[in-house]
Amino acid sequence: MQIKRVRIENFCCLYKVDIAFEEITSFIGPTGVGKSTVLRALDWFFNGEKSIALTTEDIHSAVAGGRERISVEVEFDGLSDFDRTALGRYAPDDADTVSIWRTWEDGADKITGKALAYAPFEEIRSMAGGAIPKRRAYNELQNRVPGLGLPSVGSEKAMNEAMFAWERDHRDQLTEAKIEDTHFFGFAGQSKLAQLIDFVFVSADLRAYEEADDQKASAIARILDHAVDRTEADTRLGERRTLSSPASWSTTMSTDRPSKMSPPLSPPRSPSSPWDGRWS
Repeated sequence: MQIKRVRIENFCCLYKVDIAFEEITSFIGPTGVGKSTVLRALDWFFNGEKSIALTTEDIHSAVAGGRERISVEVEFDGLSDFDRTALGRYAPDDADTVSIWRTWEDGADKITGKALAYAPFEEIRSMAGGAIPKRRAYNELQNRVPGLGLPSVGSEKAMNEAMFAWERDHRDQLTEAKIEDTHFFGFAGQSKLAQLIDFVFVSADLRAYEEADDQKASAIARILDHAVDRTEADTRLGERRTLSSPASWSTTMSTDRPSKMSPPLSPPRSPSSPWDGRWS
């Protein structure tokens, strides 16, 4: 899966921008025209407030006094079977692309995807007031249209599972809809996009000292995680730390003598012969 097109509205110096992406895309232009801003908008789209906490200062000046809303839409193509499985109803078998929006308005961050859905179910899902009015509307639909064959449910979770199951079995009755979803980027540990794309923004003014520590959150560490298989090195490092820790020593218990603490391995060295680095 890869980025096909990006549409940005009212983000910093970008009023309305529509950019087609290729396998390699270069932005060329003078300073201050918004080249890096496109990348920062994508950084916000993928990483949210972990990278940028938006405020009204980030809204384009052209919308002053109007609807103060920032929108970044990303369209993906080249979907694999793994991508379709992860994205579920947002990437049905007959769809060539997937479109997802991230919007910011009046301090609220919303994520929306284009998916196939049964219109009456979407009315129930979008109802305000919590689980009770949704279940009431579900029961009314169940009684009004018995031909749907909806099962009785005892919770909101069971209700959602029943509606999704019905949609999977009745694809011919679904229509395209824009659906708000907080699970695209890892909400409650149920990430969709996070397991498919890791967007790492390396700015031109990145400070080297900020990347000095090999931490998973750093840009360099995230890139290395994809470029280098560090499994064996991490395993060996963990073993070395275990051997050097007093907590790894074993306790030998005997009924006829006191307990004895001893490390499982000891270096072959003496005061007259320094250790050569090898373990016995």
